[in-house]
Amino acid sequence: MIRTPLFLSLFLILIACHNPSGDPNLASRPYPMDLHTQNSVPIQVIRTEQYIKIVNSTAVSYNFITLWVNQRFSLEIPPLLAGETMRIDLWDMRDSYGEQFNAGGIFRTDQPTPLVLAELQTAEDVPLVGLIVIDQQE
Repeated sequence: MIRTPLFLSLFLILIACHNPSGDPNLASRPYPMDLHTQNSVPIQVIRTEQYIKIVNSTAVSYNFITLWVNQRFSLEIPPLLAGETMRIDLWDMRDSYGEQFNAGGIFRTDQPTPLVLAELQTAEDVPLVGLIVIDQQE
């Protein structure tokens, strides 16, 4: 008699903790590998926990941009004006299968995905703009 509620509780906990695979409805477009460049500009991407802070220390403003992370995850972001700082939640980033960036967090059991590479895409046919990544994960 006690086994049924215990089994049901355990089953519900396991289902609640299940991390579903990507959602195709939330998928982004594939990474534009042909636009990748090794050049970068002095825009810093600073990671703190599940967020990144983008500090545009240049005199250049970027409009209509897509932020690419690790050549896989992307997010359309508002214009990044010269001298502006912007905060982005890494959980909002999706790949071409609809999977989220694993930004970590207090209730996560797996290791967060490291932030290795960040780039801005300003147009469909213009080389990407490389950013300087400062990963402050412990």
